[in-house]
Formats: sequence, C-alpha cells, structure tokens
Amino acid sequence: RLKHRGPDWSGLYQHGDCYLAHQRLAIIDPASGDQPLFNEDKSIVVTVNGEIYNHEELRKKLAHHKFRTGSDCDVIAHLYEEYGEDFVDMLDGIFSFVLLDTRDNSFVVARDAIGVTSLYIGWGLDGSVWISSELKGLNDDCEHFESFPPGHLYSSKSGGFR
Repeated sequence: RLKHRGPDWSGLYQHGDCYLAHQRLAIIDPASGDQPLFNEDKSIVVTVNGEIYNHEELRKKLAHHKFRTGSDCDVIAHLYEEYGEDFVDMLDGIFSFVLLDTRDNSFVVARDAIGVTSLYIGWGLDGSVWISSELKGLNDDCEHFESFPPGHLYSSKSGGFR
C-alpha cells in the first residue's frame, strides 16, 4: 500500500509478532543505507523517515560502535543502546521512526518537534499497536487511529506518550 513512498529500497523485518517494513527514498548513502537499520548484534532494529542533521557529531560520541552504513539514520539504534529512550533529545533533524528492542520485545516510536514527516498510530481490537506514515496503512486493521503528535515519544514499556 505504501510502495509509492520510496522507489529505492523495500525492507521487511520480523521478530515474533512484531513487523517493521520500510520503503526508502535514498538521499544520504544511497548505496548502503537500506532499512531496517541495526546495532552490531542486530538486537535493536529501526526504520526511519527523515534526516538527522547532527549525525556526524553523534557518530563521534559513539566511536566504539561499528556502523554498517553511512546513512545519517544509522546512529539511532546505537544511541538507543547507549542512552535508552532519552537519546531522542539528542537528535537534531526532521524524523519519525519506530525502534524495536528484540531483547525484551519493547518498542519506541518518536516524531520530531515540528512534525515534518507524517506519522500515524492505531490500535487493533486485539490490543496491537500499528504505526504508519500514511493512514491507509492503518485503516483496515485498526479500530482507532490518530495522528502521532509532533515532539512526542510512544514507549511500549510505559504504554503511552510523553
């Protein structure tokens, strides 16, 4: 349904009953920035829409990490590994992302303060949480959905926004 979002790459990742799918329009590192992106042991998985302007500065703070790509968004999984959910405040850019921590099956969703990139959240009758860049990714499977508020983070650990 969202193939038009990006012609350069289609990525799908499954861990148990969690799925991350991504359509990519390659801007930075078109050759190797395919998504989902991972930390070194692939226990943290992220799909991102947007640009992280301060990614080079953040990479310097993560010097002991090994990056798989030159993508500006490759810093997100590693930052989460080091700083937990609070790393989002370190990001300068326009973004929305979903991050899955396979170690405890938790996930984090965040959208930048301005809300340039579109993001929606929905809830299924079975208690599932759905995230999409467009409403048509949710309307068939969710009993309730809404725009993800700019400048917010949703954590499955707390079950809510902050």
